[in-house]
Amino acid sequence: MKKLLLFFLILSSVFNSYANELKVIDVAELKWEYRWGDSPFEHDIPLWTKNEADTSSWKTISYPTNPPNRGAQTNVWYRVKIPETLPLNPHLYIFSMDIIPEVYYKNKLIYSFGKLDKEGKGKFAGWPWHMFSIPSDSMGEYLYFRIYSNYLDIGFFGEISIASKGQIIKEFLDNDISKIMVSSISIFVAVIFLLSFLSKFIRVELFILGSLFLTQGLNILCSVKVIQMYLFFPLLNQYILAASFFYFPVGMALFMDKTIDIKVPLNLIKRIWQVHLLYIFGAFSGSILGFYEIPATYEYFDMLYYFGTLPILTIFMIYFFIKGNNEVKLITSSFLIISIYWIYSFLVAYHIVPWTEYPSDLAIFLCLLFLSYSIIKKLNYTNELEDEKKELTILSSTDYLTKLYNRKEIDELLKTNENFFKRYKDDFSIILLDIDDFKKINDTKGHLIGDKFLVDLGNILTTFTRDTDQVGRWGGEEFIIICSKTKKEEAIKVAENLRFKIENHNFNKAGHKTASFGVSTYMEEDSIAKLLSRADEAMYKSKEQGKNRVNFK
Repeated sequence: MKKLLLFFLILSSVFNSYANELKVIDVAELKWEYRWGDSPFEHDIPLWTKNEADTSSWKTISYPTNPPNRGAQTNVWYRVKIPETLPLNPHLYIFSMDIIPEVYYKNKLIYSFGKLDKEGKGKFAGWPWHMFSIPSDSMGEYLYFRIYSNYLDIGFFGEISIASKGQIIKEFLDNDISKIMVSSISIFVAVIFLLSFLSKFIRVELFILGSLFLTQGLNILCSVKVIQMYLFFPLLNQYILAASFFYFPVGMALFMDKTIDIKVPLNLIKRIWQVHLLYIFGAFSGSILGFYEIPATYEYFDMLYYFGTLPILTIFMIYFFIKGNNEVKLITSSFLIISIYWIYSFLVAYHIVPWTEYPSDLAIFLCLLFLSYSIIKKLNYTNELEDEKKELTILSSTDYLTKLYNRKEIDELLKTNENFFKRYKDDFSIILLDIDDFKKINDTKGHLIGDKFLVDLGNILTTFTRDTDQVGRWGGEEFIIICSKTKKEEAIKVAENLRFKIENHNFNKAGHKTASFGVSTYMEEDSIAKLLSRADEAMYKSKEQGKNRVNFK
């Protein structure tokens, strides 16, 4: 990424070294004329371009788009006279044309995008920017533009200028570097959010934010002109742009629906994102199947969004901002920023305010950053609650002093092992042990030394049992070990090992102590109560036989 940006910066400086010497001509300010219909052709030469002196059939227009009295017309011609002075290596740059253009100079086709048939009609091929060279000696001559459009608009949109190729590319770079940076960051953040969601499939807000960052990052990236110079796939590019454009209301309403806990009448916010999601499906499936072309879907989207969705969401955003907490205020502020941007883009698209290449990338990115901040705050709070929940779970299932399983948790573990035995015939055994003469420690050394002894004993039990064994404090100085998938012989071996470790351990102030063990294995037609009773009897038999020994029953 750094190498790519460095390349663009170096390229920009090269063009900048002589850009100031070059002249940019605003062709949109020149005298434009139009003529409805399509010209008859003779030997591939449009007859309307032959008689340039004919002015009666041409009408003046302030800007070459949507001439009056269109009716059902789908073809129009525009012409403009090239200025008397031109820069070196002159190129004509056009921000956009609706939708299939051909350009003629002195009766010759010098540029075209898309393909027109003999009737002057064609299929939509994309909405790219256009740049082509014009003859350096064409001063004072007419350029003719043959345009077909079955779309709402017919003609030009945005900037029309003549400059050297170097100057035009320099302006591309000046505008595109910020877009490349913002789109790259957006896509990177999208991947982080989406992977975080996929790792656990929790917090649907992560998926929504990830999808918003991804679609809007692609939207910005697909508008980078420098990239389009080398990766020119205008139709694919337009489908990506359309998907990104149409998805934003879905993401916006869905995020509000999932993060703001304020009831709305008729569940309208949920209905909004559902309707827009259906619209995306209908727009793309119908376009792919050939029922209509993608430009037609923009017209109906504009009506749905600007005259329905946007006003409704804006009203709710203001209401949420007033009624909500700080988190809700942050979310609604983010969407209010983007709503202002959408309103401005609508005014530009419908020629209500003058066209300018406004910084849409920054507006969208700012909105998404605010939303990210809000969800990260919420996730941090949720993580704190999860940590507290885990701590409570640990406290409720462990003995406070020894940190071993408590009686309640041991009962649950015994029941689980019993169920496994009944279903899968998995053997399991238990070991009960009681500290020999533990009362003497409390009586002669004190309860603090006694507590320290119990903690040390618990550490021995967990250290010298197997990973699959479950150790718990059964009560007082009694402890229990549940040995899953363990038969009699193996359980006795585990108990003997523990007896040996305890006997040979120096418990500091408590000195050397021993323990008596009772072992029992779960059998057919058995119960937990019977199992515990047998182990208890075996343990007390060890006591009767002189302590510090293991018995099985």
